[in-house]
Amino acid sequence: MIYILKNKKMPWGSYGEMLWQGIYYFNKKKKQHCISRTAPFCPKIYRSQYDSQMPVVIVKEDVKNLIENHFTDLNFTEIYKEKIVKIDWQDWDLSADEPAIYPSGDMDAEEYIVHRKHSESLSEEMGKLYALIPDKEGYAYYDEKDNKEKLVKSTLSEKDIFVANSLKNQEIYVSEKMKSFLESNFQNEIYFESVILADPENIQEIKETFLRLDLLKEKSDKMTTKDWQNWHSLTRYAEQLIEGIDKLKTDHAKNKRRTKIESLLNQANEIYPLNYEDWMHGFWK
Repeated sequence: MIYILKNKKMPWGSYGEMLWQGIYYFNKKKKQHCISRTAPFCPKIYRSQYDSQMPVVIVKEDVKNLIENHFTDLNFTEIYKEKIVKIDWQDWDLSADEPAIYPSGDMDAEEYIVHRKHSESLSEEMGKLYALIPDKEGYAYYDEKDNKEKLVKSTLSEKDIFVANSLKNQEIYVSEKMKSFLESNFQNEIYFESVILADPENIQEIKETFLRLDLLKEKSDKMTTKDWQNWHSLTRYAEQLIEGIDKLKTDHAKNKRRTKIESLLNQANEIYPLNYEDWMHGFWK
């Protein structure tokens, strides 16, 4: 069996989630895993928030050591504590309909952290935090018939923790062995949901979709600011020429304009592959 690792269920929606997990991100420029969160309470183990970031499991140093004593081939790296702010929320009434304190500003959950001052003493008291970085393997797909996301069974190995290629939210998956170990030690911090395994008929189509996405990501990572500026300039110019083509009086002028539009879109596509949009219809294949 395979299971999804989930954080403890918190009240108050995104407010409760922010108090529990904080804000994690990977700084590509510095190649550094970073966290901003509340203190003095910090869970011993939890997963990072659901967003565009590749998810990780965040653990304290003693948890890291305990896991390493029972599992091999895991990738841990120390996290840079960018901002640690004081909110003693663990003493609030978790059964209340609303949190004891709402964030300031526009009341987004992030405001619990971003507008408060960093406390170095609380950061030191918290100790070291580590990111357990799951390997990526296998594929997840959405079964529209059952309205559920499933893992492609034949694309999985026997890893104890991993993330799958998915078009939906990035889940963290664990083996039966990892689930049993974590449940026996940290049942107050995390819980698990079972996963449906299947082998759909269109496995090759699923693989090709993610292969294309991987190639696009690789291309995107290599793009410079100048590349993107050039790409946007070419596509905007092409769209402007399309908008004005009906005002041209002769077929010769229109055909010349069409050739120009196609050339601009081809140039943009060479810089970074275009997604076909409605305004391109009849002007670019």
